[in-house]
Amino acid sequence: MCSKEKRLEASDVKVLHAGSLTSLVRQRIGPALFQESGLTLESERGHSVALAMAIKDQHISGDVFLSADAEVNKLLLGPTNGDWIRWFVIFARNAVVLAYSPKSRFFRDFEQARSGLIPWYQVLLQPGVKLLRNDPNLDPMGYYTLLVCALAENRYRIPDLKQRLLGSDTNPEQVNHLNVALLEQGEIDAMFLYLSAAHDLALPYLILPDEINLSNPAMTTQYEEVQFTNKNGQSFHGKPISFSAAILKNTNSLQAAQDFITFLLSPMGQRLVKAAHFIPGPTLVGGDKTFMPDQLRALVQGDY
Repeated sequence: MCSKEKRLEASDVKVLHAGSLTSLVRQRIGPALFQESGLTLESERGHSVALAMAIKDQHISGDVFLSADAEVNKLLLGPTNGDWIRWFVIFARNAVVLAYSPKSRFFRDFEQARSGLIPWYQVLLQPGVKLLRNDPNLDPMGYYTLLVCALAENRYRIPDLKQRLLGSDTNPEQVNHLNVALLEQGEIDAMFLYLSAAHDLALPYLILPDEINLSNPAMTTQYEEVQFTNKNGQSFHGKPISFSAAILKNTNSLQAAQDFITFLLSPMGQRLVKAAHFIPGPTLVGGDKTFMPDQLRALVQGDY
């Protein structure tokens, strides 16, 4: 890590990141990074798939890309994708939970489901329950919702459960209207969220079984039984949720970008990740690790 005095003379680092990482990046990592090294951070949020496509189309630029799904990096890897990144590292994991409004008229039913007295999907199937979600063509949480419900259909052996819960993959009654404030106010009843997001928003939630919540690496084979293919023909298979970091080829601040990721992977950075209710895990590398700088390669614990 460069000294604080040197870093203050250098360019800031611009991080393009998933919206689910906003609090972690802006409220935890940013201030701690400046305190540690003098490096200041500029943050731009968005849906991971949408950000990757905007990077490819050169509509946005930055130094580091943080995705809510490591698989999204494949849209930027390799000569056919412009070699926008050469490698990526996993810095956190997560789980999908079902969050619900404390003001929902179905609140008691959700509480019963959380206690295990009734199945969670039984609550969602009641007439009048309003569930909203993000566009799966743009956002990993959008397609994680589809994958979770497909896995639930398999686990509970209920034909058409996914369709009954969600309708079509891009059901206009559920998609593109997502607003967490509406959930907090009780105008919508529930949504699938990351565990970290439910904590961040202080919302009640129920934990879904490991068999369907995309959190357990031991269940990778089971998760891979389901997939989603978006409107651009890009397929995303069920896998344990992995948040990743990569340096973009058009960075104007290579050393600053390396310092940012080094800090993110450091013991202090990982303590901040854990404090934000992300799930810790080994630091894994994907892509071509021979392009990784030595200071980062030394922190890697295995291959993705």
